[in-house]
Amino acid sequence: MTAPGAPVLANSVPGEHAVAAATLALPLTGAGRASVLAAPLVAAAWACAVAAEARRTGTPVRTEPVVTADYAGITAEAAPGDHDALRRLADWFAAVAEHPLEEWEFGTVRRSFLSRTPSSARWSDAVRRALFGDRHRYGVGHDERVAHVTGCGPADVTAAASELLAARPAGPAPLVPRTVRVRLPAEGGAACHLLGTPGVSLGSDDKYALHVAWALLGGRDGMLDRRLRGEHALTYSLAAFSREFADGGYGACFAACAPGTQDEVAERTGEVLRALERGAFPRSLVDSAKERLIIANHRSLRNGRSVTERLCGYEIAGTDPGGITQYARHVGGVTPEQVADVARRHIGGDHPGGDL
Repeated sequence: MTAPGAPVLANSVPGEHAVAAATLALPLTGAGRASVLAAPLVAAAWACAVAAEARRTGTPVRTEPVVTADYAGITAEAAPGDHDALRRLADWFAAVAEHPLEEWEFGTVRRSFLSRTPSSARWSDAVRRALFGDRHRYGVGHDERVAHVTGCGPADVTAAASELLAARPAGPAPLVPRTVRVRLPAEGGAACHLLGTPGVSLGSDDKYALHVAWALLGGRDGMLDRRLRGEHALTYSLAAFSREFADGGYGACFAACAPGTQDEVAERTGEVLRALERGAFPRSLVDSAKERLIIANHRSLRNGRSVTERLCGYEIAGTDPGGITQYARHVGGVTPEQVADVARRHIGGDHPGGDL
């Protein structure tokens, strides 16, 4: 795994993408919570400064901040003919990384972040906070981050940038997740039932079968949709997915339903998960799930920015970056028996858990 504070640089391959891209990222491992919360502002400030430095050296490029649960950094994009210029990204970054923010720069950066930060994904905050606890960065939620950013000043962002650039010891390991069920009160006419389950890290061999398992559960005409919406007309909308990070991961199911039906939604969801554990699903559903995953992966590899940002994530997680080209092969080889096995170990109801 990359040492905390050590930058990671990835470039897209010339000629393979319509737009050339390079990403430079710094791990969030071991960083204090204040720095993790301010990471989007740090990355945005770096993106603005690098763009100015590139222009000053006669190489205009498009720069964007990028922040994940594992790293903060910038992605630069240029026309394919300017691909070689992107190799200077590390030099541009080194020239401006520790430049303190001016008040006017900070105001622009913060306004941009707040205007581009959707609140639509905050439904997963309660699940991640319950799974990973308050100490780990994976438990950082939308509302906590917005509140912190709103109260930040230029000095806070400069201090956070300095910590991200400095060498530091690894942070605490995440808590071992437990299965949790979360009830959200009715809002806009709908209540919500959330299920959070333990997941795996980015380097786990289980992730391929786990992706197939969650693809079986989610999506239109997936197992949850068939039972909750098709058979019992219980939900307005559904989402089910898994996520992997450097230190761990999680799975989540979101069901929007009428107030008063959450108990039945929870019961029917449990029935579906038990069926998944038993392998009680048609083989044709497995083939369809794998096909959707492979197509989505193929599409993502056609975008240079997507490739470079994923490469950085793999490098920071200590996982072979070349693995992104092997995804289709690994997913294609997943068997129904493997799907049932990972469901029993990572998704099923045998994990200790409870309602929040």
